[in-house]
Amino acid sequence: MEGFRFDEQKATSLRHKITEDIRRAILQGSLKPGSRLREVELSKQMGVSRGPIREAIRMLEQEGLLYSHPYKETVVAEISGEEVTEVLIPIRLTIERFTIRKALPLLNEEHHERLRAIIADMREGARLHDYVRLADSDLAFHEYLVRLAGMDNMTGIWSSIYNRIRLFFISQARAYEDLEDLCREHESLLQAIVEGDADQVAEALTAHIRNVKPTP
Repeated sequence: MEGFRFDEQKATSLRHKITEDIRRAILQGSLKPGSRLREVELSKQMGVSRGPIREAIRMLEQEGLLYSHPYKETVVAEISGEEVTEVLIPIRLTIERFTIRKALPLLNEEHHERLRAIIADMREGARLHDYVRLADSDLAFHEYLVRLAGMDNMTGIWSSIYNRIRLFFISQARAYEDLEDLCREHESLLQAIVEGDADQVAEALTAHIRNVKPTP
């Protein structure tokens, strides 16, 4: 954790806030992939006991953001281009193409307006070069569509890879010369959704999800 320090925690802080602080540090790039996290050091910086820190670490391991080597150390997880292309993209495509076909007949103008609002927030994140906000808006768009299908099992699978997708997205977004391109991709997808052509939606969704720049 060289060069980065956590704020001291107040007495009212709980495991949730500790988890969120560490998660934010990872997603914002303050803690780089491979960075070591030591319970003793975190305990001193945050002014809390090691118990809630250990619980936060366990939760972030389940999210795929941290990895603890048995009897050794905890490090910030890395995400490779191979994992993206061979695992995350195929899982996303399978779930999102399936759920959007289920959700498409249920969508109305209220749903379309919600998606437009998410794109507007995405555009503001792009304008500010706020990669975390951009990532959260991008994934909120997709999660909204997945949840509209009303299939808890599909939502659960999608949620299980959410933070791995989020972690990759933030690094990917920095590779875009024009962040507005991401907003335009979602506008094209939304237009296909509004028109209600399932095949066109699947094609636009596939093009968008596969338009990645994975690092080696």
